[in-house]
Amino acid sequence: MTSWYEQLKSIVNRHEPAADENALARAAAVVLLEMAAADDQFDASELEVVHEAMGKAFELDGRELDALISEAKTLRSQAVSLHDYTRSLRIGLPRASRDELIGWLWRVAFADGHLDRYEEQLLRRLADLLGVPHEEFIRQKHLAAEK
Repeated sequence: MTSWYEQLKSIVNRHEPAADENALARAAAVVLLEMAAADDQFDASELEVVHEAMGKAFELDGRELDALISEAKTLRSQAVSLHDYTRSLRIGLPRASRDELIGWLWRVAFADGHLDRYEEQLLRRLADLLGVPHEEFIRQKHLAAEK
């Protein structure tokens, strides 16, 4: 490589924002919290599943998890749409992880003992946006219902 190229690269890199290592975790938390609120009420059992999902999927300790979920609650309340979050997850997560996320979303929906029609509608849209096929969507629903 030529020295001018290296200099140009260092200038560009200096002005580029650093990669956000928690971006995917935050996006997943926003989506999970949206599911918890889909029936117009945050149930403690739903929030417990959100915490469990985030802790297991992203291996966060208690303080990190609480801070991330707090930030995600703020982002969720300010969000106009979930498209930015689902796009990040679709691009940034492998298919198996997106399938697992749909499973966690089903678990949130079932957590309060009642599957609301708005929860199921939201889950269908999220599965489409995340690129999870209908067969996997149904399989994850059955797995979550058994838990």
